[in-house]
Amino acid sequence: MNELPPQTPIETLLQTAMEGKLPIRAFMQAFVASEVVLLTGSLVTPDGSGFDPLLFDKQGVLHVAVFTDMARVGFNSQQAPHDIRMLMFEVLRRVPVGYGVVVNPGTTLGFEVSPSGVQEILKDFS
Repeated sequence: MNELPPQTPIETLLQTAMEGKLPIRAFMQAFVASEVVLLTGSLVTPDGSGFDPLLFDKQGVLHVAVFTDMARVGFNSQQAPHDIRMLMFEVLRRVPVGYGVVVNPGTTLGFEVSPSGVQEILKDFS
């Protein structure tokens, strides 16, 4: 497990929210506006083609992996050696219906968003 202390302001907010000291909605408001790292199996061209995101299967539901900092990527870069940065809201807009999102997989500073949760966040923050 990757046990690094928070590396960025958004990670500090996430830790505060996980400790119950910040409302989840307040965290999500900041999170959707923050830049995240996505790993991709192939190089992404300027038009967006070639994007092959790292996916995790959670009980039969595919989740797109998102990282709050390059320090959180760890061994995952072996499966998807390229990275791109994008605002979290843009990531959520591109997640296919029926897919969830897993934030910082393999670390203690992470969480999952179900497919219905992705749709709720888009509705709440657009």
